[in-house]
Amino acid sequence: MSFGQQSVAKVLNVKDFGARGNGITDDYIPIQKCIDEALKNQKSKVIFPPGKYIISKGLVAHYIANDLEISGQVQNNIYPTVSCINPVSVLSIRGYLEPESIGTVSINNLNIKGAFGKFPYSKSNRFVNGNQWYSGISVTDKKSAIVKNVNISDIYGEGLYISTTKQVDIPLKARFNNVSVLDCKVINCWGYNPKSDDYGDGIYIADVSSAIIKNNLIQNNFSVTKQLGRCGIVIEFMAENCIVSGNKIFGYDRGIHLEADYGNHTISQNVISGSDMGIVLFNSSIPGQNKPVKIIGNTVSNDGFPRLNGLKRTRDIQAISDRSLLNFEAANNSRAGSLIENNTFIISGNYDYFSNTIVNIKADGLVIRNNKYEVRQPEKLKYPILYNNYSNSIPANDSFKGIRILKFKAKSKVEIDKVKRTNNLSSATLETNL
Repeated sequence: MSFGQQSVAKVLNVKDFGARGNGITDDYIPIQKCIDEALKNQKSKVIFPPGKYIISKGLVAHYIANDLEISGQVQNNIYPTVSCINPVSVLSIRGYLEPESIGTVSINNLNIKGAFGKFPYSKSNRFVNGNQWYSGISVTDKKSAIVKNVNISDIYGEGLYISTTKQVDIPLKARFNNVSVLDCKVINCWGYNPKSDDYGDGIYIADVSSAIIKNNLIQNNFSVTKQLGRCGIVIEFMAENCIVSGNKIFGYDRGIHLEADYGNHTISQNVISGSDMGIVLFNSSIPGQNKPVKIIGNTVSNDGFPRLNGLKRTRDIQAISDRSLLNFEAANNSRAGSLIENNTFIISGNYDYFSNTIVNIKADGLVIRNNKYEVRQPEKLKYPILYNNYSNSIPANDSFKGIRILKFKAKSKVEIDKVKRTNNLSSATLETNL
């Protein structure tokens, strides 16, 4: 049967190739053989029965146009585990960059465990500050990637990495057509390389024409890893039409980071904590590709970020006002029309906070409304807290509690009166000297 004729997926069971799943035997060879055999079919499904599968090397599925599913059989609500005993990438799905993307992958109902749990941050950690990083699951150069009910843990580098191998100046159709990351847990996936600041994320997504990242737990327990991760979720480069919703993110230098992307994203109903930098957008003009974004209904706080913790921050540490719970920076009206609505930003003096600023707005043409900004136990913080708005974007119906000063660019008397009239300033004073 030719690839073009096959319509039913060929099902292959890793145990039929000799995998034991007993938590003792090295199952790398039989599992890799099963994957290789599956890829002889246009459509295939690799099954992992219940068990713990030990592997000594990383698994690789390298193909072009196939449709591959890798699935665990759930028993008593427990997923099969693939556990790598050596510090390498665990599962890599690879293709080739084509003018129009082809090939699909679906991964579901599995635990993917790396071997980096025994390598927490320290000066003697050979991985720290290095140029090489590893992944729990990586998917490159495919048309579609669906990852659902997958738990990834103990990785130095990237928990889940989805991107084209070349990330800029590629045909639009070469990008992933659709990506879904649903109901996953990414635990203790981190990395520290501040010179390049190029890895250390829970979930990394780039070069997709649409994606949904929803209802995931991304948690870096820095009491275990001894260091912040880079970002909980990254949306980068030629990515557009991404929905990032209902995720819980803890323990990263910044929670959600968007940069050099094409926009039209919705960032909604996420809970970000365990850090003092929450949502970061950094954008310059990309002709024809600067679409607005929506940031709606998120809760961002420094809760759970211990005082005097000794953890090393990476981004925006040169000045005391640069880090904040929302950093929205976009030059030349490149995010005009974006919406910031119904979000809650909380700084607690019971936890650590680096800067003197709760929010930095450096983007013109935004719609900002119905947000809450609150500082609790301000007497325990190093600095009085400011709200810095360097733009022509004027908030409406926002509530400021415990904020010392609201700072704006020079405004007309009419604009100043509007800010005072349409927002609840509480005891905050207003300055126009940015």
